[in-house]
Amino acid sequence: MISLPLLKRNMSQTWKILLILLAAMTLYTTVIIYMYDPELAHMLNDYQIALPGIMSAVGMTGIAGNLTEFVYIYLYGFIMLVFPIIAIIILGNKLLAHYIDSGSMGVLLATPNSRLKILLTQLLSMLAGITLLIVLITAIGVGTCEGLFPGELDIPLFLKLNAALLLFHLMLGGIAFLPACIFNDSKWYFSIGAGLLVLFFLFQMLGNTGGDMEFFRYLTPFTLFPGKNIVDGDGEVLLKCLGMAGAAIVMYGCGAVCFHKKDLPL
Repeated sequence: MISLPLLKRNMSQTWKILLILLAAMTLYTTVIIYMYDPELAHMLNDYQIALPGIMSAVGMTGIAGNLTEFVYIYLYGFIMLVFPIIAIIILGNKLLAHYIDSGSMGVLLATPNSRLKILLTQLLSMLAGITLLIVLITAIGVGTCEGLFPGELDIPLFLKLNAALLLFHLMLGGIAFLPACIFNDSKWYFSIGAGLLVLFFLFQMLGNTGGDMEFFRYLTPFTLFPGKNIVDGDGEVLLKCLGMAGAAIVMYGCGAVCFHKKDLPL
């Protein structure tokens, strides 16, 4: 129940953005994997010693016993979180908030397509963009690891880690989607939707530093990402994944209800 012409138009409008973000993530990913070489890895350990506060804030702490742990430590505390969040904020604005603010959504609704059909198309376009970004960087990560260090990456564990990462970002997408559906002015989308995502990430960084700041971890949904639980083999993975899925369903559902009932600017 979507509009294929609108879906194709959305894809044509967003592929360049996704390509730029993918290129940046690929650069960081390949460089970090390349630095697993013992002759280079000491550089990252030296950074942990020289800049403990900064490295802790971005989640780059710990001693890696294998390639999978190394990739997790140096990519999943910052790079794999920040770039998809940027994608979520841009897509949320480009596909929903800007359409509503500019009155273009009213033009779309003047077509034979229902309000629900238009919303589902825009939502699917957003979720497809996030999913594509995570899937491609996962494939690039596996390919790079196998090319440089054959057989050293725990591929099933790595795929599980990225599946959880995708679910996590789909949940964060709901944080952007809900305000975009509630408000008619894009400034409120950026203030609340994008603003909350940035604020939650800052809380995560503060919580990572530990000490008196550790309580900030309990003020952010980033705590739900079970990356460390997956790498450590912890049993909390399923519970956190269910929590992320439940939160995503609630936010997308509430957003759809609000969009269906709201008066749109023309």
